[in-house]
Amino acid sequence: MITGIEHFAVVTTDVEKAAKFYKDVLGFRERGRLQTAHSGTIIFITLGGAELELFGGGEIAPKPEGRKVGYTHIALTVDDIDADYERIAKTGVEFSMKPTAVESGMKIAFFADPDGNTLELMQRPK
Repeated sequence: MITGIEHFAVVTTDVEKAAKFYKDVLGFRERGRLQTAHSGTIIFITLGGAELELFGGGEIAPKPEGRKVGYTHIALTVDDIDADYERIAKTGVEFSMKPTAVESGMKIAFFADPDGNTLELMQRPK
């Protein structure tokens, strides 16, 4: 029986830079590190019970044309999207979508990590 999701893994061009972004800008905390022969340093970071496993050594691939199958983004739940947008934008992060109300009553905003992986801020209606 599957009981939950253990973690998500993200390949980065610079694992230390990625960890700093997720910790300093988004508030994740580092849970641990593992040095491996096959993947180098792996950094485990957590936020609200969710865990990301960061791998280094990746290369930026060209963006494919059109919509492709696969994971598209990581959504982060927030209490006050406007305040979090302002806080994150002040660090120099550029948003591809500023906080916007959508049909469901949620407010969402999109931005990217240092490697261009898409992240979403999502505030549910109160």
